[in-house]
Amino acid sequence: MSHALSLNVSNSVGGSNRAPLLVANEYHHWSRRMERYLRRLGRDIWRSVEEGPHVPVLTPVQADEATTRLGGGQLALNRPTKDDLDKMESDVIAFYEISCGVAPGNFDIITNCKSAKEIWDVLKNMYEGTKQAQDKKLTTALNEFNNFKAHVGECLEDSYKSSNMIVAKLPNDGTVRSNHETNLQFLNGLGRHWTIAKMIVQGDRKIHSLSLYKLYGEL
Repeated sequence: MSHALSLNVSNSVGGSNRAPLLVANEYHHWSRRMERYLRRLGRDIWRSVEEGPHVPVLTPVQADEATTRLGGGQLALNRPTKDDLDKMESDVIAFYEISCGVAPGNFDIITNCKSAKEIWDVLKNMYEGTKQAQDKKLTTALNEFNNFKAHVGECLEDSYKSSNMIVAKLPNDGTVRSNHETNLQFLNGLGRHWTIAKMIVQGDRKIHSLSLYKLYGEL
């Protein structure tokens, strides 16, 4: 592996003290890594990404206290609590860390963002699209999964690779299938010359728990 490639992989993965860097075509992996990284830094830091910046609730101070502070009848607002200050500090850290996870090529897109949540939402919409686009991707992914068929004359290894690629894309498109569902779909998509093997495997309880890879290894 070249030094440049090693550096790119290291940047995209990140580290215990370094946010993962978003690179082209790896948004889904980056978003998971970034979420884990921010959660490890602190609960309130990830809260800032999910809910947005914390806004302290400031209430008027009682008249006698206000009079003492201001020397008159004018009311004052109470000061932010320690919890407020801690959460606002977490907002700053979340904003900084996510900003550091955006490569220079995409930085112009987030230049005007004012919070970690805003950056997160902008990137999500950019890479995942609107709700309508996401629904379309999910429909396409499910159709691929449900209609999987091995090609005539295709070897088992190639059929497994095709099925595995379809299954691997499902989480990125918004759905997950159990091992049992995945295994049944793979077996049902194989040609008629696998009929006896399919009957044997489908009658074994292991089909519920085996990964697709292990199932493939037993055929």
